[in-house]
Amino acid sequence: MNGIRTTAVVRLAAAAAMSACLLGTSVGVATAAGSPSADTDWGDTKKWGGGLEVTVSQPVKFTPSAYSIGHEAGNQAVKWRIKVHNGTDEAFQGALMTVYAKSGNDGDTCEQIFDGDLGAGITGSVSPGSSGAAEFAFDVPRNQLSKVDLEVRPLIFHDGKHWVGDVK
Repeated sequence: MNGIRTTAVVRLAAAAAMSACLLGTSVGVATAAGSPSADTDWGDTKKWGGGLEVTVSQPVKFTPSAYSIGHEAGNQAVKWRIKVHNGTDEAFQGALMTVYAKSGNDGDTCEQIFDGDLGAGITGSVSPGSSGAAEFAFDVPRNQLSKVDLEVRPLIFHDGKHWVGDVK
């Protein structure tokens, strides 16, 4: 598990550094719109100022491979397909997008699962007017599947938007 957290910290540090560079050259894209909203049905599209849109699919239970990282026996592996549509006039850097999951009434943090390409995120950039998608997976305690909160931040300086629901 420490390897996963180290990977997440390194990815976050890289995202922060790249965001700082972007802020220096693209201040107009840094405007966050609105505050996080909750109780959104799976499949809904959320919009940020400047033209970024994110759609989160219905959650899908799955069995990770023996080589996966982040899955603990007894928990349920759950994945979502997340699509970003870039309605801005600049390329969207997929590596800067962060996704988090919490579960249960106490909002327990769920570990991200990495399994082959699963969890790698959107690679490269997404051109203006185009879309990019990737699957993200999290390890959810089986007794907390009735309330899962998936948060997406397309860029580190954007507010997170939430999709909340049960996993069937």
